[in-house]
Amino acid sequence: MADAAQWELTKQRIAFTDNMFREFIDGLEPDLWFRMPEEGVTHIAWQVGHITIANYGLGMLRIRGKRAEDAGLIPESYSASFGRGSVPSKDQTIYPSRERFIEIYKRVNDKLLEELESYTLEQLDEPSLPDHPLFKTKFETLVFLPYHVMMHFGQMGLLRRLSGKPPIR
Repeated sequence: MADAAQWELTKQRIAFTDNMFREFIDGLEPDLWFRMPEEGVTHIAWQVGHITIANYGLGMLRIRGKRAEDAGLIPESYSASFGRGSVPSKDQTIYPSRERFIEIYKRVNDKLLEELESYTLEQLDEPSLPDHPLFKTKFETLVFLPYHVMMHFGQMGLLRRLSGKPPIR
């Protein structure tokens, strides 16, 4: 069972990772968004799209279910393009622009941070929607969210460094 202190710490971690992520994507040079290593495994644009759909899924969908207003929050195509099992493509024309990626990320995460304040401890003890092998409760889902962001953020930092850029911090 989640207690109030654990919940506050989780919200702080989510907000902290969101702030770091925003600073990174706002300051990232446009030419780095679609740069892929020769092995072609990923690019920053895909990572941003993936974190956007994952934060929506982990932070809202698994907690309160799908709502009609979600259609205006995140494009329906994001799940297929950036969800689990999707594969990054070198074809930039199939993706939104850098500006659109940032706009959608910020819109989703602004809503996420707003909704976090409305979740109750009783609600967070309920099972995650739908069942997931890694986390049983809604609280466990939200605890995982910032760790997931930081895992992908690390990949983005590596991609940036591979292009010859110095570390940010």
